[in-house]
Amino acid sequence: AVALQAKLRELNATGAPAEVAGEFDVRTDKPLLRISRRHHGNIKSSVITQDFVHGADYAALAEAADTFRGLLGEGAKVMRGEGEKAKEEKVGDFRVAMKWLISEAERTTSRQRYKGLGEMNPEQLWETTMDPNVRRLLRVQIDDAIEADRVFTMLMGDEVEPRRDFIETNALRAGNIDV
Repeated sequence: AVALQAKLRELNATGAPAEVAGEFDVRTDKPLLRISRRHHGNIKSSVITQDFVHGADYAALAEAADTFRGLLGEGAKVMRGEGEKAKEEKVGDFRVAMKWLISEAERTTSRQRYKGLGEMNPEQLWETTMDPNVRRLLRVQIDDAIEADRVFTMLMGDEVEPRRDFIETNALRAGNIDV
């Protein structure tokens, strides 16, 4: 906890303020940490569970961090592209390198959001949905038609409040969100 607080003070000094809150998850009956920070006007909240800290993913991340720490020498640089389009930036650590690479990648990409498939042009629809080489069709079997109708009405119906309540209640449990 002391090391985490020191790191958060360091992040706060660089202009990326973060707040840490210790909470108790009644579902798992275990404590957790919630780290929140504002990024481009949105609050990004990350949850660190006890299971994660004691798991293989955390161990792998800690090992990678130890490996990368201090690995870059004087004059290290990161490069993107080839030939005339090549760009490079001097970096002192991997965090700076990743930040630069991500900002470079974001300059050359665009994000589009659609409410439904009907808003896409034919090429986009083919790339994302219709191409049989990349699409997946899943069979859905409904065991409880009454419950399915209740959930469908809550999420797709005309009333906004039940949908908002559902989203607010379950937002932090969502994973693998396609943005």
